[in-house]
Amino acid sequence: MFLLRGELLNYTEKEKKGIDKVERMNRLFDKILMPAVGILIIMLLISFTINKYREKFGSGDSLSAKEVYAEEEPRVFTLRRSLLSGYGEHEKEFESYGYKPVEGYSYALSLCKQVDDEMSIFQFADGTLGELTIINYIPKEKKSPYDSLSLAVSSHKLINVTAKSGGEKHTVTFLSSDFSKYSSDDEEQFDSLMKLTDMEEISSVYEIFETDIINLSKVIDG
Repeated sequence: MFLLRGELLNYTEKEKKGIDKVERMNRLFDKILMPAVGILIIMLLISFTINKYREKFGSGDSLSAKEVYAEEEPRVFTLRRSLLSGYGEHEKEFESYGYKPVEGYSYALSLCKQVDDEMSIFQFADGTLGELTIINYIPKEKKSPYDSLSLAVSSHKLINVTAKSGGEKHTVTFLSSDFSKYSSDDEEQFDSLMKLTDMEEISSVYEIFETDIINLSKVIDG
């Protein structure tokens, strides 16, 4: 496996306490916890993604119920909505599948599952903004063209893909779950994104989202 590129960070006491808190919340995964630097990068990336999401759709008018609950909505999104709304009744099943509550996010429900030392999956649910899944992938390979790759899956018509390399960050808003369309404002960002990753890899990470939801439903259904 390869290490992330970039200089080592000099943490302040406040940052060290924040990292320790995250590690305690994930002590179930002591054997596969990511290094402190990786955890900090994940938190910064998620905060950036959520803030951008709220800036764009936080008014409540831009993201209408018609767009989110359209008839052609793939089953996995209906399933995710049902699963997250039933969290209170199936908390033990969520935990057995690896999802635990996390603090620090302004969503009614915030969950995280540490898949391994390279990938984590976050599930958010909010009465106003609906559901949001964020998959973060931080490769350990030195030859990887990016430091991190993130998919923020809101609906089948709104999926943000972000790749970070060094001090550069490129985000593209895809308008379909098959990644055949993206925002016309993101053409330049798309070209930059494709220099760091490709559509096959993006689709593969998206498949992890679908598989995770389907397998979670099987756990809950017994």
